[in-house]
Formats: sequence, structure tokens, C-alpha cells
Amino acid sequence: MFASPLLAREIPPDSTWFIDLSRFSGSAHGTMTCEACHGTMKEPGQAHPDPKNPRFLKRDAFRAYDYSRCRSCHRSGYERTLGGAHAKALQKEKEEALLGKTADPKKSPAPTCGSCHSSHYVKAHQSRFELGRKMTKTCGSCHPAQAASYLENPHGKKAVHLGKTSSAYCTDCHGAHQCLSLKERKAALGACQRCHPQAREPFATFVIHATTQDLTEKDRDKKSRVEVIRAVTVVMLVLVVGLVAFFYGHSFIWLLRELHEKLKRRRP
Repeated sequence: MFASPLLAREIPPDSTWFIDLSRFSGSAHGTMTCEACHGTMKEPGQAHPDPKNPRFLKRDAFRAYDYSRCRSCHRSGYERTLGGAHAKALQKEKEEALLGKTADPKKSPAPTCGSCHSSHYVKAHQSRFELGRKMTKTCGSCHPAQAASYLENPHGKKAVHLGKTSSAYCTDCHGAHQCLSLKERKAALGACQRCHPQAREPFATFVIHATTQDLTEKDRDKKSRVEVIRAVTVVMLVLVVGLVAFFYGHSFIWLLRELHEKLKRRRP
């Protein structure tokens, strides 16, 4: 079936339906059978797709899979996910699809387990630094502005660039499965106090992600603080460029004067 020329032409280059078994065997799930996650294909509503119809290969396998199966081995993580922002976004997406609403092409689809976890190739026993670095890239695929601002922040610089595992990665603040938005001051303070137990409410006003992406009308306070940060950044940039230009210009004019004086002294 998989060697069919017709299927080969129909399969997108980035299809997620085909598995590299050599890589899979070395993964955290490499000792499990296919049936453990995918069933026997004989259960009601779980029949194998028609091999004569290659259209099923054009579907994104990550979004087609029933992730409730993950619960049998990862109960705690799965149940925490159900209470997080990602699960709520996914539920809203499904409800809108049932109502016939068209998804916004500019907006990333709500993530599933497979959006963050490579179920076939994930390695076991990874170090905190390895997980954190991959996490930044994974979260950044849907939250690019936040990832960029994190990497410019002391947390990101120390954790990702310098490998300081005592610094905070994405999940240290937002949670690994029960992903939470920290727009509310109380939630932000609770996240800060995990590493800074002496922190008080003013501590949580520090802007980690100086971006207005994903902000709504309710987030006027953060919007105003981000605008102040941007204004100060522009002023400082103009000041620094102006000072550098002034002193370089001054030095250049001084050198011209010195050259002029030397040429004058050489005249007979």
C-alpha cells in the first residue's frame, strides 16, 4: 500500500502519517506496540482508513488522533491539561467548527498533545536544559513574539543561551500541562513566588514579555506599560546613536584639524 505511486504523489512532503521505525525504536515509547496507542482498528468508529482513498493522508495526523488515549498512561498530565488555556481554546475551536465558522488563517490552531510532544520520537531522560531549549522553540512556534521577548529577558538569556538551569523556562511560569495565562496580577505573583518567595505584588508588575501580541481590550494596563517601555527604548536608542555620532564626528573633525596643521607646517 505505502509503495503505491498514486499515494506517493498524493502525500504532502511533511506528512505525519509515516513513521521512521529506526528513530521510533530509540524513543521513550519505542518499547510499546502500535496497538497500545492506536488500537486494533476494529473498535466501533476506529476502522482503518480506506487504503484506496489517499485523501486521508492529507489530513494532519496530529489533529486527527484521539488524545484521550494518552490518559491511560499519562493520567495526571492529561487531567491537568483539561483545565488549562490550551484545552479551552481547543474546545472553543471545536464548537465554532460545529457552528460552521471558518477558522482564522492568520491564527494558529489550538494545540493538541501532539502539537507539543513528539509521541513517536521523543527521547526519555532528557536534561532540564535540553527540555527547556526545545520548549522555547515549541512554544515559540505559536507564540513567536513571547519567545523573542523571553530570549531578550534575563530569564531567557541565562536559561537558553548560558545553560543556567536555575533560571526559569516557559513551564516554570506558565505550567507544563495546565497552561495558564499570567495576565492577572495574582496569578503572575504566584508564578514569581516559586523562585522568588519574598516577592510581593509590585514585583509582579515587571513586564517579562514586552509585546502587545494576544492582548485584548481588558489588558489596557499592560498595553500602557509596554508603550512606555517602547517609548523609553526609542528615546535611549536616539540618545545613544546621537552620542556616538557626535563623538565620532568630533574625533573625525579633530583628525582633520591635526592633518591640516601638519600640512601647514610642511609648507616652505
